[in-house]
Amino acid sequence: MTCKKSDLISAINSFGAARASGDSTLLAFSVNLVQSLLDTVEFEGEGELPLTQASDQGEKNEEVE
Repeated sequence: MTCKKSDLISAINSFGAARASGDSTLLAFSVNLVQSLLDTVEFEGEGELPLTQASDQGEKNEEVE
């Protein structure tokens, strides 16, 4: 079963409320809820990282000189 954005946002809000209240039982429940939802999220691969702009600038300066 996939995770809906609204479910994840609700779980994160519950976690925040539990942290603010200091209720350890509610905190444990919300941590488990967030973790179970994150386990269903499918992430896309990162692939290759692009060159930084600074390294691109350095290469251009070498060509000009």
